[in-house]
Amino acid sequence: MQLIPLIYLKNGKAASPSETTPAWFSEEPSALARYFLQEGTEALYINDLNIPPTGKGENFAAIQSLAENKSLRLWVTGNFKSVVAIEMVLQTGVEKIILGSSAYQDSKLLKEAAQKFPQKIGVLIEVKNKRVVIPGLVTPSHKTANDYASRFEADGVSVLCYADESLEGIQSFCSHTKVPVVTLLDIQAMQDLRSLFEMESVGLSGVVVGKPLYENKIDFHSSISFLNDLAVASAQEPTTNP
Repeated sequence: MQLIPLIYLKNGKAASPSETTPAWFSEEPSALARYFLQEGTEALYINDLNIPPTGKGENFAAIQSLAENKSLRLWVTGNFKSVVAIEMVLQTGVEKIILGSSAYQDSKLLKEAAQKFPQKIGVLIEVKNKRVVIPGLVTPSHKTANDYASRFEADGVSVLCYADESLEGIQSFCSHTKVPVVTLLDIQAMQDLRSLFEMESVGLSGVVVGKPLYENKIDFHSSISFLNDLAVASAQEPTTNP
């Protein structure tokens, strides 16, 4: 299971999602990416806060520069409004585009993008108090996360990014999906990572970590090592032959 750090890009610079700024943080996106590479990451989850309807946004150059590093796989999320905007970012070498509100409000866009760019499109599903919260809308949806998952899977997405404060909710969601799931969770302790690691068997393929990193609540390198140790221990467990 992969652990993926979250980077916010705003006005061409990296932005901290918390009120405090850790000593390792840099507003220079490439420097921040190098830090996470040194800590052991293989991927970055980038939230582009300045995506225009068409053309190159303020963060395009930063994403393009990050994509040149073939040691990193980039997932980019943001307020994409057109296939043209999606294609422009994918042409930099980005691995996946994760759609937010546009996937809910413009099913034609999602279907067209998923068809044109196979295995490149995902959708964010965010749940609060067991109800789906659509990005950009104040009122929660009356549909369940599983309802949306089925719809997005039928539209051709290759991954679902699922945000939930409940570990039980994450496990339940994973067990009902047909495509891989990456969760966004404010991990508070190593025990959370252990619980998430155990969900690999039901389809959880990764964890995006943001605020806890920037608040120094968890250490990225130690978390990677912890997951590796769990993987080794799991592989060494004896199997019972029938």
